[in-house]
Amino acid sequence: MQLGKKISNLEQLACRYYRWIHATRISLAFLVTFVVIRYFKLDDASWALITMLIVMGPQPYWGNVFARALQRTGGTVLGALSGLVALYLETFSFPAMLLWCAIMMFVAGYLTLGKHPYMALLIGSTLAVVSCSPPNDMESAILRSAYVLAGSLLAMLYTSIYPQRAYTDLRIKFSQSLHKLNGLYAAYFSPQTLERPNLEDQLKNELDAVIKLRSYIAPASNESNLKPAVFESLQTLHRNLVTTFSLMVDAYWSSAASHKLIENEPALRDVRRLIPQALESLQNKLCLGIGNNEISGQLRQTTRDLKELALQCINGKNAETPFYAYVWLSLEMLRQLIELNDQLHAALYQTHKHLFKKTTDTDKK
Repeated sequence: MQLGKKISNLEQLACRYYRWIHATRISLAFLVTFVVIRYFKLDDASWALITMLIVMGPQPYWGNVFARALQRTGGTVLGALSGLVALYLETFSFPAMLLWCAIMMFVAGYLTLGKHPYMALLIGSTLAVVSCSPPNDMESAILRSAYVLAGSLLAMLYTSIYPQRAYTDLRIKFSQSLHKLNGLYAAYFSPQTLERPNLEDQLKNELDAVIKLRSYIAPASNESNLKPAVFESLQTLHRNLVTTFSLMVDAYWSSAASHKLIENEPALRDVRRLIPQALESLQNKLCLGIGNNEISGQLRQTTRDLKELALQCINGKNAETPFYAYVWLSLEMLRQLIELNDQLHAALYQTHKHLFKKTTDTDKK
């Protein structure tokens, strides 16, 4: 998978209407499977239909469905085997069957608080389905287990047809967020803006949108083979960037005197020119697959220039406290943009191999 490839217009359209696409996929999958079940008159095949919907339903992304299907398959196999053992024990002793079921349910309940709670629940639920077959009817028990496994495979099959990828949608939404932030930056810090714009609600909504991107981390990691920590770090920088921007706005518009000082400082004018360029460069990396990293050097040079101004602030050249705050917050935003740019460039263009998961036999399972 080429992580830094350009995102096509079709992929952007799919991201925009992902709920419609997901609902349509589930509807068609249900209809096709239901017609096949009715046509071949398959007894108990509803378990395949139920399993397929359970695996596909909660999340539209391939990274989620594949992981859930693997857990469902593993839980189903263990649960089915446990159910078959229970039915076998019933032929000798009903109390022995009850004891076995109690032990397996205890194990399943214990594992629900571990790393794979979904698999643990499926062990218990499949055990219940199989063990409720008529006594001594091993054929029905095996058939039910096969249908549940078939449902997991069908879910993966339907989802694999032009799959929706969380990794792609995350890049698109990340880019859209930076675009909105760039627009807010221009609205708040434009020299033509004479008084503070009333855009606090938009800024709050943007911060909420950034937080919601956390739900993409797990499936995006599964699809891209990047470590979850890579996405966690990018998401933290993204959130901090919005927070720093909000504080900069407060410092910029806090008083007329500090506002005038900020406007007349050449180093800060360079910062105001560079930040939108950096945000646009990040957008190009995310969506257009443009790997140009010249902005990193420009950000570092501007940071060095601004540090000299910060030292002058410490020595008391400018007495306005909001001016101090704005200078230091500008430095912090430049630092965050440098880190975000470097980490994103490394992830998209695979310049640091330690960002990737190690593929082992355990991982494959």
